[in-house]
Amino acid sequence: MTQYIVEFADPHVLTDDDDRTLTVSGYDDFGSMYSFELPDGNSRSVGKQLVESITEADSQQ
Repeated sequence: MTQYIVEFADPHVLTDDDDRTLTVSGYDDFGSMYSFELPDGNSRSVGKQLVESITEADSQQ
């Protein structure tokens, strides 16, 4: 399963306010916001202005 690394502009509540990166299992782009599929099965929406980048995580084998 493809995972993605989200980098926030500043530490974010989804990273316990102490980190700028979050690994998600998927995401959707809804224009002004992203909906992230969290590893625990939940989803959360975040405004695009808070996100610096989303990159595909390297597969580790």
